[in-house]
Amino acid sequence: MSTLEENLKPSIVLLSASDLELELKELKEEIKSLRDNNDIDHSRLNEKIDNIAKSITWLNIARSQGMWKSRTCRHMENDACSAWNVNEPEKLGIPAEAVTLEQTGIKRISVLKFPELCIACPLYEAKRS
Repeated sequence: MSTLEENLKPSIVLLSASDLELELKELKEEIKSLRDNNDIDHSRLNEKIDNIAKSITWLNIARSQGMWKSRTCRHMENDACSAWNVNEPEKLGIPAEAVTLEQTGIKRISVLKFPELCIACPLYEAKRS
């Protein structure tokens, strides 16, 4: 018989049924373990997503309060807050487009562009008619 014929012969490996059963059982256990871990991970992710959704709801409520305050406060002049003098707004997380520079060099915050400044402002006073 030539080497080519020998190479073409099917390779037969004999395995016992008990070895296959054991291997199958191990695979099933591994799959179950992966599923359980995956379920735990999904549960944690869902919990975090729920917490983020609740936080966003509260932030939206606070933002609407800030918008209302920004429109009704006596310190709002030319769309900017005249009560606050903010030297380094970038350190407070105030976007650059909300910052106006007066001729005197004082930086003011446009509360129409950044009403979040008004949310918990201790200087808020309602406009007087």
